[in-house]
This record gives sequence, structure tokens and C-alpha cells, in this order.
Amino acid sequence: MKRTSQIQRFLGTLLMMAFFLISTFSTSAAQTAGIIDNADESGVRGWAINTTDPAAAAEVKVVITNQANGQTVAELITNASQYREDLVSHGTGNYGFDIPVPWSSYGDGTYLVEAYGAGQKLSGTRIHPVGDLAAANLQNSSSSLRSLGVFRTTAYCPCRKCSGGWGGRTSTGTIAAANHTISVDPRVIPYGSRIMIGGVVYTAEDCGGGVKGNHIDIFFNTHGETRAYGSRNVEVYLVQ
Repeated sequence: MKRTSQIQRFLGTLLMMAFFLISTFSTSAAQTAGIIDNADESGVRGWAINTTDPAAAAEVKVVITNQANGQTVAELITNASQYREDLVSHGTGNYGFDIPVPWSSYGDGTYLVEAYGAGQKLSGTRIHPVGDLAAANLQNSSSSLRSLGVFRTTAYCPCRKCSGGWGGRTSTGTIAAANHTISVDPRVIPYGSRIMIGGVVYTAEDCGGGVKGNHIDIFFNTHGETRAYGSRNVEVYLVQ
């Protein structure tokens, strides 16, 4: 009986030590706050603060993703150590970062720019176009974008197999057009919403029996194009 009591006390001590270690680690883990201020032809700029140790420079990882295919083209790492007078009230003021980006090496397209500090995503996700067509699409869309999350996207066309000979008119009465019309679940995305997918801005003006929840069907002119597109999970944006 005495031995059992000793074992119980020993196990209790071990549990208390484990709890103490976990608590200490949790409170000492780095917490990073920050934002991407801008992404342009020269690079990506912003700031990040290690809130648990403001005197230490926070490491920032900038992740650049091709919106058309979801491929990550670059992961660039830098330290947020540049002086910014507007951030002096938070400590030293040495919290800025400015990282050059070789956009031309990635090819024409629209790129999603995100930044992370200590594994935490910073605010201010940006979209940057490379090439004249991507720039025109982004300019027409306005720069105010809000992520709606990752949706499953598929494709359809006017053929009998895709649309059953429906005649080309959408659920809202418009004529479906490539690079413009998408079919949505109007309970999730209201009709008339402008949605950016892969750098192209579409209008939600159709619905389909198989389009439910976080699913978008993109209109193409030919069945060959729909087969080439297939099914893709991509992040989509509401153009505001």
C-alpha cells in the first residue's frame, strides 16, 4: 500500500512538471504581428513584429503562388529589421522588410502574395500581375479583393453533354460568355457578384443542379476547353 502511494506521488510530480514545461513553452513561443503594405514591380514590402520580444528582428517568409494553377513559385525569406518611424511606438521601430522579387522569371500571370512570421499568416494578402493581359484584368477588377476561401472549380460549355441544349441563356437571363460567366450556388455567392479566379474576373450569373456550396462552374466556349480544365481547387476572391 505504501509503495502504491509512493508511485502515485511520483506520477503526480511528473504530470506537474510536464504541465509546467508545456505552459512555459506556450508562453515563450514567438507571436508575430504584421502586414504586407505593398507588392509591386520591385518587390514586396511590409512590417512584422515579434510581440514576445520586440527587440528581436522577426523572420518573414514571403510565399508567391501562381493563381492559375496553384503552384508555389517562390518562398523568399528575410528579416524585418528596417527602421520605420511609424512603428517606433511599438519598440525600436526596426520592423520593416523590403524583399526584391524576380517577377519576370515566373512568367506572365497573376500571383498571390502572402507573408508569414513564426508560422503565422500576416495581414494584407496581395495580388500582383505579370504581363500586360494580367495587369489589364487586375486593373479592370479594381484592387479591392476579399478572399472567399478555396473552392472546387469545374467547367461547362453550351454542348448538349454539359448543358442539355439549354440555348446559352443563364439563370439570370443573360447570354453566357467565356471569361465572364460562372455558375454558382446563389446561397453562397449571390447573383451579380464579381469573382476573381486565376486572375480572371467573372460574374456570377448562372446556377446548375450540381453546383452546391463551395463549388463554381466556369463557362467555356468548347467542350475541349472544359475537358482540359477538369476540376481544380483554387482560392477565389470577391471583387469589391
